[in-house]
Amino acid sequence: MHIKDITEFNSAKVKITLDNGIAFVLYKGDLSKYKIEIGEIEDDIINEIFGEVLPKRALDRSLKIITGKDLTCGELKKKLEKDLYPEDVIEETLERLKNERLLNDERYIRLYIESKSAKKSKRDIMSALYQKDIDLNLAEKIFDELKSDGSLSSEEDLIIKLLHKRHYDFENASFEDTQKQIKYLCSKGFSYDSIHSVLKGGEYSI
Repeated sequence: MHIKDITEFNSAKVKITLDNGIAFVLYKGDLSKYKIEIGEIEDDIINEIFGEVLPKRALDRSLKIITGKDLTCGELKKKLEKDLYPEDVIEETLERLKNERLLNDERYIRLYIESKSAKKSKRDIMSALYQKDIDLNLAEKIFDELKSDGSLSSEEDLIIKLLHKRHYDFENASFEDTQKQIKYLCSKGFSYDSIHSVLKGGEYSI
């Protein structure tokens, strides 16, 4: 194995790039400990770094990140990638945390949907979960399960609640105000059918 480059990562660490393109980070003190320099490096040292040192540090780093927080696998993966842990080490760490139930995307999705469903449309909820690198197929499945067992408010109920909060007068609203509310509800991700279902009894057609 050949070390192609060694550059500063931060005040305490260096980035090491191998000739196969793989890069990882070690403490500056590790350079002397493992006699690391540009050029050839012994296989035993590489095996120790990838098999013991980096996995332990990735796990320790992950536990510090998730302590007191509820993160998705995707969010934690991004943080470990930012720290330049190799892909294999990251996947091994995530798998271990999932097996120990310290990471659980299904639990995260379920709690997130239940907590947000009284205020946000399905589209907004799914958009937020997408930003957290959640498997949207799994999120859709859990959303449908929660909806079918009555755990979630209907879109119509949410629309009515929002319109009351915005002081919409269902009986006497002007055409302009109705159109304004329709535009607002569409921007919040509610479906045209749900909006129509709530407002169809009013004086103005949508």
